[in-house]
Amino acid sequence: MRAIAYILVGVFGGMGMMTVYQGVEQNDSMAPVSYAMSAPDPISEMEDEKPWTGEDLLEMAQLYDRQADELQSEAVRLEQRAISLAEKPYMDPKGFTRTGWMLIATSRWKSAKELREMAAMHRSEGQRLLALEKNGEIPTENRDKDGNSSQKHGT
Repeated sequence: MRAIAYILVGVFGGMGMMTVYQGVEQNDSMAPVSYAMSAPDPISEMEDEKPWTGEDLLEMAQLYDRQADELQSEAVRLEQRAISLAEKPYMDPKGFTRTGWMLIATSRWKSAKELREMAAMHRSEGQRLLALEKNGEIPTENRDKDGNSSQKHGT
């Protein structure tokens, strides 16, 4: 009964606040759009960026590997919790909690696999760029139609 009273007070209070707010003249600082950030121009953003180097890509690969390690350790912990519930069926008689933990662990394993693949891709591209930089060559995707080199990498 008390819960219903709280709900009614909340609903009526909200309706009262809406009527009060509608009576107040809105200025630009109260408009919700004024708080939103304008979208950056992707063309000007790309022009200001420095190109990715081989070292940058190798660092990103290490970050992806660390994130994948964290996800894998979390997946192992969740699987261990699910297994411990399987050993005590009276704690989860219908198996909903155990199934939920296994589903979450499966999604963690999948995310970790995707991160490992991204890390491998970044690592191979970084090593390729380092080899090209070491030889003094500019990657072919950085050349325009006339054969002039540009400052952007295609990664």
